[in-house]
Amino acid sequence: MSSQALNYVMSLLARREYSEFEIRCKMQEKQFSEQEIDDTLAFCQQKNWQNDRRFTENYLTFKAQRGYGLARIKQELQKIKGISSEVIYDVLQEMEVNWEDKALSVLRKKFPNYPEINDLKLKQKVWRYMLSHGFKPDEFSHYIGNHQSDEIY
Repeated sequence: MSSQALNYVMSLLARREYSEFEIRCKMQEKQFSEQEIDDTLAFCQQKNWQNDRRFTENYLTFKAQRGYGLARIKQELQKIKGISSEVIYDVLQEMEVNWEDKALSVLRKKFPNYPEINDLKLKQKVWRYMLSHGFKPDEFSHYIGNHQSDEIY
């Protein structure tokens, strides 16, 4: 492990959390050898400077607060951030996120008149938005067009 590789990783981690996959990709772009990458990552993980589990917890919390649903967050973690399904599953078991409440919050913010929506095109727009943000239909569909939504929930 070179001091240059360690300094590079430390400068990355000083700004924000990164997944192992992200650091590996960034180091490959800077043309560090695979041995340097492996050694540096192992050292940082041993010191707990880089931890995929902690990264997943922070990322999931941040994205949920920003109005994204579980499906979208899981997809981003797996495809873009390189986090394994097992780590995601373990973190989700410990976190207590009510995705239905998150969906309702997004509906209230983006579509304030969601209980009165009866127009088919507008309903489709709401559905597309909610699905593209990672919410499952059973987390939000019963709120749309239900005039009693705020009173019941």
